[in-house]
Amino acid sequence: MPLYDYQCNNCEHVFEVFHALEDDPPRCPQCTCPQVTRLISAVAFRTTGDGTAARVEAEIKKRLGQGGAKDALRLAEKAVDLAGNRKGMGKIKAARDKLRSKLKKK
Repeated sequence: MPLYDYQCNNCEHVFEVFHALEDDPPRCPQCTCPQVTRLISAVAFRTTGDGTAARVEAEIKKRLGQGGAKDALRLAEKAVDLAGNRKGMGKIKAARDKLRSKLKKK
């Protein structure tokens, strides 16, 4: 059964309820008012990757923001060498290649 968020139209209390979509709306647990509004809820999800690529990408951006293009390139190269073909490393490889070409032009 899905989890739904509701807000009471009377006291504005927000609460969660597990129930089927076709079930009648619940009463507010705080004031027992039957008039409640179902809210739009954010969906939670987890990726299957370990987050390595995202952390490396964030660090590369940080170093670039600090003016360290050479340092960012070294980090990207090391990450690609260590992580290889892990999920999400395509962005890191692309950033590495872009940094290489940018630094060669200087």
